[in-house]
Amino acid sequence: MEKKFTNMRDIARSFSSAMNLLRPETDKLHQRVAYLAYNIAREMDYSEEDLKEMLYASVLYDVGIVLMPERGADKERYTFKELAGAGLGIIGDVQRLKPVCEIMRAADPEWETSEDLFGMDRYKKFGEIIEVADKIAFMLDPKDAALNQVEDISMAVQDMASEGISNDVIEAYLRFAEKDYVWMEVLHQPELFLNYIPNINTVTLDDMIEMAKFMSRIIDFRSSYTAMHSSGVAVTAVRLAEIMGMSEDECKKMMIAGYLHDIGKLKVPKSVLEKNDKLSDSEFNIVKEYAYYTSILLQNIAGFEQIGKWAALHHEKLNGYGYPFRLKADDIPMGARIIAIADIFSAVAEIRAYRSGMSKDEVIATLQQNVETGAMSGYIVDILIKNYDNIFAVRDDVVRKEGARYYASVVDVDE
Repeated sequence: MEKKFTNMRDIARSFSSAMNLLRPETDKLHQRVAYLAYNIAREMDYSEEDLKEMLYASVLYDVGIVLMPERGADKERYTFKELAGAGLGIIGDVQRLKPVCEIMRAADPEWETSEDLFGMDRYKKFGEIIEVADKIAFMLDPKDAALNQVEDISMAVQDMASEGISNDVIEAYLRFAEKDYVWMEVLHQPELFLNYIPNINTVTLDDMIEMAKFMSRIIDFRSSYTAMHSSGVAVTAVRLAEIMGMSEDECKKMMIAGYLHDIGKLKVPKSVLEKNDKLSDSEFNIVKEYAYYTSILLQNIAGFEQIGKWAALHHEKLNGYGYPFRLKADDIPMGARIIAIADIFSAVAEIRAYRSGMSKDEVIATLQQNVETGAMSGYIVDILIKNYDNIFAVRDDVVRKEGARYYASVVDVDE
């Protein structure tokens, strides 16, 4: 049996905070949805295992939003039912989160199957609970006293019966809503949902790789420009680490760092990500912030002491002119140096919507220029160049597979 590496409580804390970056207009949205959904479900006497599944689904319920067209401020927000199908395209192969996938599958209006329907009604009910929690979380106004908002919220929830929400879900909400204190908690301390997750839940390194991989899709699938980037960085970094003689566990941690190195980029507006021209100074300042957010999001996960540094410091330069911490060579760990080189290599080699990937000679020239300016490790770059064809082939195979998943998901959404 593989040993425990981290726990689901820390992962849920980090991922819910990361998902909030996608909707900055609604602070602590995912924490509120998780808190509300769990407690509404508890009013319905679900088992502890059911409640745990509900909690994870509540944190990740809207991952599909990264594949959906952006809606203007004057348009209705996407509902969980609208997002469910797209979410399956991102999370569908994560075995550790299979119950979450079943909840999404049951919520998808276009879901059709000849498979055994056992449990599907239960999963549909979970989806309804999340839909109600999402509605409440969006209605809450942190600028007003929580109790001033209960009457309007309760009326809106009762009106959801016309949208297909079951009476027992609405009745469970109304019982929960009678307790004054819960409104203060959901408005001001929704992080209390973490108390419902046992921190003894074992997450192995292999589990974490699987979850980091799906999280990288949330990061990358926002744009066709970046759809395969993190997968390319991860596999390139691991291949370099293997050649350099790192241990099996270190290589697994390198894979996780590669998948999550851009997690703070969820805060960068899509318009900046997809700009074809050179970024303005103000736009580049926005981009420079994301490495700091990567550091914040990963620093409090147990077992991530190395991973967090490797991921967050990939824009630091040996000459001290990187960002956001302006570290110099002695303060930049080897893992971060590897991720930095894998990041540049993948970025210039990959094909993007607005340009072709660089040729082998152009990629090598770019890497060598970074060595000459004192930005990157010449030792690691030499290893990459000597093993270029092998590393390129490994990266190319992985990004093609991930690209196929992305474009299949986009087609499903658009149809």
